[in-house]
Amino acid sequence: MKKARLADGSIVLAHQFDAKVHTGDLCCADPDCGARMTFRRESLTHGSSAIRSASFVSKSVAEHNPLCTEYEDFKIMAQRRKSIEEGLKEGKTIVLNLNMKLSEAFNAAALPSDVVGMASTSEKGNYVTAPVKSVDDLLELRAVIEAKGGKPGLAKTVVNYKGKTLPIEEFVVDSQRKFGDLLDKMYKAVDRAKPGAEISEFPRLITFKATQNTKASEKGALRGTPITFYRDGGNKVILLQKAQVKKEFEETLRGENVFIIAAPTLQVNEARRLLSRLRTEREQTMFLNLNWQVTGVHQFTPVEEAPQPKAAAKPVPPKPGQQSMF
Repeated sequence: MKKARLADGSIVLAHQFDAKVHTGDLCCADPDCGARMTFRRESLTHGSSAIRSASFVSKSVAEHNPLCTEYEDFKIMAQRRKSIEEGLKEGKTIVLNLNMKLSEAFNAAALPSDVVGMASTSEKGNYVTAPVKSVDDLLELRAVIEAKGGKPGLAKTVVNYKGKTLPIEEFVVDSQRKFGDLLDKMYKAVDRAKPGAEISEFPRLITFKATQNTKASEKGALRGTPITFYRDGGNKVILLQKAQVKKEFEETLRGENVFIIAAPTLQVNEARRLLSRLRTEREQTMFLNLNWQVTGVHQFTPVEEAPQPKAAAKPVPPKPGQQSMF
């Protein structure tokens, strides 16, 4: 495991751990699990030919809560991988069920692992499902699908959340173009939304890279790397990403680059003001805040400890006559 809970309830990542600073007992990062943990330092393995990353290890596997979001049962994960591999060979659709708390209003009991909201074109028995309880699960299963099925396998993979599905290639937002597509989708709801409301979208997987100011500050908003869009009339829109996190792991994430699974949100009033300015002003730099709510440790994992998506593309000015918002 790459995370553990300290005696004061705060979260520490394995590569941040310092026994002289982080004193006291270590527990599982899941706040509802009391399993005791111990730290295992980075070391050489496989005949000193590879490095085993630092991690936290359970003192007793039996201590973990059955619903623990952090403990990985290797036997169960192996069964999931085998099921996915067989499904890929048979040309079936792969459905990854997000059984994750992504908001305070989440009801885990309403999301059994076999609930699938597939399109009517998908006949029963023509898909394989696999539950996902953390971002680590999602990254591992996605890597299996890519390794065993390649691009065709990824093209037949969807992510399911609360009965709605999204192609995994759209679920993973890892480029300027995909952020633009996401904003275009969210802006379709702006006109019919009530003033002061918040627009939310299907959860996404992103790489949240803390800005230099965020890393240097002890307090304040957790900001991710801005993304720039060039619009008609010489206008430039800078998308400012903000992670809304709990106090228990605010300090943990302040200087980190992490993978996050969260639902993106926009403030309606702010979105409308930007739209109005784009229609009436020229040669201006404008800003828009995109918020990502992180309610639990299962929603993030260090980038350096997980398979990494492709690097984001550089900003590209729009082509003449381009119709999209971003």
